[in-house]
Amino acid sequence: MLMVPSLWDLLDLVCKFLTYLGAASLVGTLFCLWLFKNESSQLSDDLLVYMAGGAFLGFQGALLRFFVQVGMVVDDGLIGMFDWGMAEIYIDSPIGDTTFFQLCGYALAFLLAIRYRKETQGNSHKSGQASFRFFYSAGLFALFLLLFSFRFSGHISVLSVISKIAIVLHYTAFAAWIGSLYPLYLLSFSNNISFIQSRVKAFGDKAVLIVFGLVAAGACMLFELFASIGEIFKSSYGLVVLSKLSLVIVILGIAAVNRIRLTPNLVSQNGVKLFRFSVKIEILVAICILIVTTYLSTVVGPPDH
Repeated sequence: MLMVPSLWDLLDLVCKFLTYLGAASLVGTLFCLWLFKNESSQLSDDLLVYMAGGAFLGFQGALLRFFVQVGMVVDDGLIGMFDWGMAEIYIDSPIGDTTFFQLCGYALAFLLAIRYRKETQGNSHKSGQASFRFFYSAGLFALFLLLFSFRFSGHISVLSVISKIAIVLHYTAFAAWIGSLYPLYLLSFSNNISFIQSRVKAFGDKAVLIVFGLVAAGACMLFELFASIGEIFKSSYGLVVLSKLSLVIVILGIAAVNRIRLTPNLVSQNGVKLFRFSVKIEILVAICILIVTTYLSTVVGPPDH
């Protein structure tokens, strides 16, 4: 039977969902700024706003989630979230370590986006390569901090090294894909149709590698978490995993239509509008996948963990 979330579970779920959004916006922005090659100053500015907004939400989610965890244990209503005695204990626990690295990662991403946006805003010429390299390197370090926080979190901390690597690869690949959807939506508003087509095609070429990494890492995780295929159908965790896989198949189908049918037709405004609508649908499915993923990692846990 699937577990019905309690109020605390729902709060925890919302907080974790925000952290996923923050990570997706960071990875998606880094990937797309590199892919779009800063050709459009307005698009680059919009992407930096997207990154800053996502990092802000991720920071709030990580911070609030720490206090929600405290409130769960104290069990004295919402006021229990601010029990300093229990908070001090949690600060010295793996939950405290996870929160610390997440807060550092999101804060760094937010400050980077604001700083780099100020440097590029109002300039008619491309940002200097040295400035872009610094931004990109620091952005990758912010991502590293988020990924490093995984080694302290929940049932992941007890898995094998190979499984931890698989989870990191799966998380990064999924964040790159999900996080790139909104930038692709923004790209569709460019007045340069040939630029839209070339960048969408470039994204499609790179997405093949992302999907391969996503599937390979996901398969490795399933082998680690389930003793047999039958166990997937017998446990609550397995049933939710199946629902996530179903949504992934849907979004893969949409992506395939984009690549095979819509991208070659990006030669007119009608073609661009169809592509934009398709990306909207893909974003909605991606949000559903994020919700299911959050439910998996928050409300239910894998067998024997």
